[in-house]
Amino acid sequence: MAGVKAYELRTKSKEQLTSQLVDLKKELAELKVQKLSKPSLPKIKTVRKDIARVLTIINQQQREAVRQLYNGKKYQPKDLRAKKTRALRRALTKFEATRITEKQRKKQIAFPQRKYAIKA
Repeated sequence: MAGVKAYELRTKSKEQLTSQLVDLKKELAELKVQKLSKPSLPKIKTVRKDIARVLTIINQQQREAVRQLYNGKKYQPKDLRAKKTRALRRALTKFEATRITEKQRKKQIAFPQRKYAIKA
């Protein structure tokens, strides 16, 4: 009584997945009706898990399509951004951390770091 496999679902198109989802929901409704007469019906569990698998694959495909749409753009939706931690998200970027003021730049030009040769 094995259910549908995720790797098989990934090869299907969105239309095929939605039609399979409708079929599985119909089957679940029929099983719920049968459960009234027969108290123990283990097939309900596998059908429910199959529905969850199909919905998961549909969601993954949608997210991947949105990810492709926003690929290379300056801004992304928040749910597609890297989670990291709050501190890391607020930390200075590499560019911001290496910037220096105009005064500091002039000071470095006027008084460069001295290099000394040490006699051994």
